[in-house]
Amino acid sequence: MALLALLAVAVMTFGYILTSRLNAASRFASVDRAHNAKVLAQAKRALIGWMAANAVSTDANPGRLPCPEAPAYFADPAQQGVAAGGCTLPAVGRLPWRTLGLDRLVDDAGEPLWYVVSPGWALPTLIPINSDSLGQLSLDGSEAVALIIAPGVALSVQAGTGCTAWVQSRPIAGTPELRNYLECENATSPADASFVTRSAGGSFNDQVLRVSAADLMPALEAAIADRVQREIAPALATGSFVLDSSSPRRWVTASGNPPIYPYAAPFADPGTSLYMGQDGIYQGLLPFHPSQGFVAYQATPADAVETLGNGYLMSQSCYWEAAEAYLCAGRYHEDDIDPTLPMRIQMTATFTNVAMGLRSLQPANLQVQARDDGSSGPWTDLTPSYRAEMNDGSVSGKPRGSVTIRFWATLPNIDAMGWGTQADYRIRIDRAMIDDHCLLSTTTSCPGPSTTWFARNEWQRNLYYAVAQDNTAYVLPSVGGCDSTSCLRFNDPATRNIRLLLVLAGRRLDTQTRPSSTLTDYLELQNADLGTLYEQRQRRASKIEDLTLNAPWNDRLVLVDWISPNPTFPLANLP
Repeated sequence: MALLALLAVAVMTFGYILTSRLNAASRFASVDRAHNAKVLAQAKRALIGWMAANAVSTDANPGRLPCPEAPAYFADPAQQGVAAGGCTLPAVGRLPWRTLGLDRLVDDAGEPLWYVVSPGWALPTLIPINSDSLGQLSLDGSEAVALIIAPGVALSVQAGTGCTAWVQSRPIAGTPELRNYLECENATSPADASFVTRSAGGSFNDQVLRVSAADLMPALEAAIADRVQREIAPALATGSFVLDSSSPRRWVTASGNPPIYPYAAPFADPGTSLYMGQDGIYQGLLPFHPSQGFVAYQATPADAVETLGNGYLMSQSCYWEAAEAYLCAGRYHEDDIDPTLPMRIQMTATFTNVAMGLRSLQPANLQVQARDDGSSGPWTDLTPSYRAEMNDGSVSGKPRGSVTIRFWATLPNIDAMGWGTQADYRIRIDRAMIDDHCLLSTTTSCPGPSTTWFARNEWQRNLYYAVAQDNTAYVLPSVGGCDSTSCLRFNDPATRNIRLLLVLAGRRLDTQTRPSSTLTDYLELQNADLGTLYEQRQRRASKIEDLTLNAPWNDRLVLVDWISPNPTFPLANLP
């Protein structure tokens, strides 16, 4: 009995000691995980900040993330923490803390943090990055754009479900091997896109923090709204149709008259819409459809004519030189009475659907040439003049919003050129005289800061376009320009002074479904009611908002054109 009593005391004592040590170990583990959580969160904030700072500047790829630390810098104290310029995605490596502007962050085991970046989100192979983009990594089945990992102490990884046997070592030189830091499903080599926060195998101590698209989008959308205001809005305004006061209205490059903007494309699923503007539509998607296959000849262009009444065209043959290029070629004769008189040749063509999209004039697609008759020598290129006249629909056969191009050139004086009494000419027009606005290009920028990032990342899918009716071809034959009764309103139910604005639809809210052809799945409250009042929810540190009224809300407004009084600009594009 005494021995049994002593044994019981021994067991109780041992149990107390063991429990105490386990509790202490648990407390230490809790402290260690808290430390890791702190540095992981710090790294995540820095990563989002780096992305936003680059997106709001002149970065050609707003939204991209850095690659992990370049493997060659692993053992170089002066270069450690510097991101590689490009990486094979998905990329796994050490966190580029120096590139992110951080101190060297380490986990509870003293190890630098590791980092994974999704396919398509880092150079060189980028996907279009916009509000509806998602990461292509999976963490426990959830979408992720990036992962930040505290690797913990080195382990002897045992073979098991999801785990390949591996004895981790931590060399101080050479190229880092991810299996020496990460375990099991996180240590697949070469890396795949699936990661976990726990493993069925017992040899696992990675602590993983997810960076999702939803984490990135508030900062990215704020940066994009700022860039659209600074770079896209001016290009849109200066590239519009400006009409002079003649009759019919001429499309000119500069005028004191208000601009005529394209009609909107009817709102539809942005993923499947053709972005074709439509007569009588003033709110919807950006009219972003390319001119090819949309802008077309209204009819076969008229044959070339001499317009000054001097000399005459002896012969002429007009035909389609190519599918969209019309050519008239022939011979002209000097004036029989006074050979010194000038001769002018002119061609006219009308194009439909011009006011249905973002367009520009490209006079390089007009051509006039001349040479001595019968010569096999080179043609002399002449510089044509032109005028583009936007039709109001009152002229028979010329629909409202179509554009008539008239172009001409003075032919070389035959007598002065020593060509005898007659010479050959050619005059050509290509449909591409009316071409895409520079905003549609992924390679050629509009004047000023580069704008190719806009179309390349398909931000037109997230922009709502609203134009005052009187600033479209609807107003013709007037010169255009809305007033206090016909303009749009911004943040003020009583004041109408906006000619054109854009609404950047933020990421999908919990109440919304995408893709969708329903406007309320993209815009919020009165911005989606097809009215003329648009509002931006203000976010001011000095003012407590009634969030019940305004939430959920992530629209951001961009003002393109307005009249006095100046509107209060969106000052709340920060997340």
